[in-house]
Amino acid sequence: MKILVSSFDRLLIEKLQHLLSGENVIFVKNGEEAIRNAPKDIDIIIYDAVSGLVSENDLNSLFEKAYRNSKYIVLMDDLFPIDPDNLKIPGKIIISRDRELPVLPELVKKYKELITSNKNVSRDKSVNEYSLKTQGNYEYDKESHTGVEISVISKDKELLDNIKSALENIAYLKIFSPEQINKDEILNSDIIIYDTTEGVSAARELINMYQNANIPVIIVLDDMFPIDISRIPIVKKVGIVKTEIKSSLKTIVLKLISEYNISSRKAKKGLDKISEVLAMDSSKSHLKDIIVDVLKEEIRNSVRESLSGIDFKELAKNAIQSQIATEDIKSLMLNSVNEIVNNMRNEIMNIATKEIETAIKEEDIKAIIREITTTILKERIDSLLA
Repeated sequence: MKILVSSFDRLLIEKLQHLLSGENVIFVKNGEEAIRNAPKDIDIIIYDAVSGLVSENDLNSLFEKAYRNSKYIVLMDDLFPIDPDNLKIPGKIIISRDRELPVLPELVKKYKELITSNKNVSRDKSVNEYSLKTQGNYEYDKESHTGVEISVISKDKELLDNIKSALENIAYLKIFSPEQINKDEILNSDIIIYDTTEGVSAARELINMYQNANIPVIIVLDDMFPIDISRIPIVKKVGIVKTEIKSSLKTIVLKLISEYNISSRKAKKGLDKISEVLAMDSSKSHLKDIIVDVLKEEIRNSVRESLSGIDFKELAKNAIQSQIATEDIKSLMLNSVNEIVNNMRNEIMNIATKEIETAIKEEDIKAIIREITTTILKERIDSLLA
């Protein structure tokens, strides 16, 4: 059986190589490369859909141009999900690329069984579309990769190198500096390794971050001055001194996985969902429409609730005001006043000119000149006779 994986995410590819070890897997960067270079007898396509509409179009092209008879598993990003309704692929299964990767081996196994037992059955009736909702990792043999995610909080390079050396073949590691902690991502891990070699301040930061979480914590202790972990209010905790990381950390991690049933607990949820997917009859396909309608309504309600406290009029007013400087407003006002005054001045002059012209027309010009001339002449004669 051939599996085609389409992804350009190097870290994801490494995870899939672990999860699908032993399978005949072909890796490509996108659908176009697959159509151009990959074999056409692909049984299962695992597509990493992280590019929104681009991924939707690429998937549809992959299906329509080359791989109509393949089974499709779509890895959807939690932050930037695609719209499953835009995909033309019947029978696809969609899982979260961030939370549900560990279900892939079991899903591939079920597909193998399905392909073997239903070679002549239409693929539309084989597997109905379903979105798996699980938090799962599977229980693996202790010598193989466990699939669990471990967040490591430390800035000690030597310590980080030793942790990577001890665990890189059995778990996925996410490294965080104490100054740049992503709390949500850390608390979404399966296990936490926290470096407290800097003393009480580091322990206090661990307590503040952890709060009421229910995740096993491995506390790394300083060899000479270890803190008292019995005073840290975390139930699922275990201490390990820094010098024992290389020799004992792997054993502690595997023991925690077994003790708290981390993998199998999550895997069971994933298996239950897969069973539902594979057991569904095509007559129940109408459930998809119901699920989609419910989800859309829930999303609408969430959006309305999120926007209910926003004063959009005030936002618009502020946005407009932020685009118009005070000096611009003053300039506009002065220009307007000057324009009005000039218009009024011109209008007054026009009115005055018309009034003067009318008055001149109505007066007897000759009589006025005669009156003035007579007065002047009289004054002149009187001056000569005096």
